[in-house]
Amino acid sequence: MGVPARGPVRFSTTVLLTKAEVFAACQALADADRELHRRGSPQVSAALGDLFELLERRLVDRRPV
Repeated sequence: MGVPARGPVRFSTTVLLTKAEVFAACQALADADRELHRRGSPQVSAALGDLFELLERRLVDRRPV
């Protein structure tokens, strides 16, 4: 059987993730970054590192204490 046809996809302007989901994603990015760097793919490794840093910056609560 074929896959039913779908209409266009619309993406939300925000994505809500739990802290645990984001930490798991950051861990996966860090692991992949190290492995790719070790295997000689520095450009892809750097891109994953950049994504990790973006997520890390967004995790920080910048509201005054």
